Amino acid sequence: MQVQEPTTAHLSVSLPLTLDGPFEITVEHSVVGIVVTERATLTRLDPEWDVPGVYLLLDRPDLVGRWGAYVGKAASRGLRSRLREHFKARDHWYRAILIRRDSKKTLNSAEAGWLEGHLYDLLHASGQVQLHNGNRPQDDSISLEEQLSLRTYIPPVLHTLHILGHRLTATPTVAGRRVFDLRKSQRGKTTREAGRPVVATSRPSATTPEGKKPTKTRSDIKLIDLVREGLVPPGTVLVPASRAHTDTAVVNPDGSLQFRGMRREKVSNPARELAGYQVNGWTFWRVETPQGKVSLDALRKRLQQQRAASTPPPPQ
Repeated sequence: MQVQEPTTAHLSVSLPLTLDGPFEITVEHSVVGIVVTERATLTRLDPEWDVPGVYLLLDRPDLVGRWGAYVGKAASRGLRSRLREHFKARDHWYRAILIRRDSKKTLNSAEAGWLEGHLYDLLHASGQVQLHNGNRPQDDSISLEEQLSLRTYIPPVLHTLHILGHRLTATPTVAGRRVFDLRKSQRGKTTREAGRPVVATSRPSATTPEGKKPTKTRSDIKLIDLVREGLVPPGTVLVPASRAHTDTAVVNPDGSLQFRGMRREKVSNPARELAGYQVNGWTFWRVETPQGKVSLDALRKRLQQQRAASTPPPPQ
């Protein structure tokens, strides 16, 4: 029996009655503990957060959705004390996310260091975040089994960032132009006006005639086509594009993937699970070749070119 993948994450938010203090986020069936605090309410953070863990200092997103961050860890001094030090030393941040193990056993220094480095890699790879760290933090001294356990901390942190408006993907655009938030920009307009798409004014693209929307090409080639053509034989091991991820997937004879002991129909599903956010599996997965790593998307385009070259021209 095939197990259906979950499509939603269950987070519980505990807000203070006054609505002007830190608030905690708990994750169903998880030992991950998260608290979000404004810079102005840092002094109200409960002393129980003076434990080892990892934290993110967040800058406000700019008009195009990019934002700055600092990734750090606290070991002996604890998260609460470490952030109080940053209150004076760093003035760029307005909000902080604190991550700990929500149990009697706290994160040790090596575990916090690995988690710190992994979060740094994810933020750096997104292209939306300007990191204030001077160097990449890292601690690779923990075992693979411990790394797999710590990976469960990542999705809740990314979900929290999403809730706070700190996205890891660019704001959607229409015809190459950035879309404003319709709920804010359409206030006070008539019903007819509110139904029109609201976009930032800019000059039309040189490659797109004014008044026409560019057509987005969608490939009909599936992974099974690459398997049948011998470009990706059954048993091929797929590796992530980023070195921040170590898990691999194996191509099955029917064009599905074997990932973490389960069969996956689409290439993007395990990629999204591994990254912790929405990604394109065709560009996420790579195939090892004698010439180096090649993305599935590049192999798909190669097959498209082969088919186009072998297709006879239409009769005149």
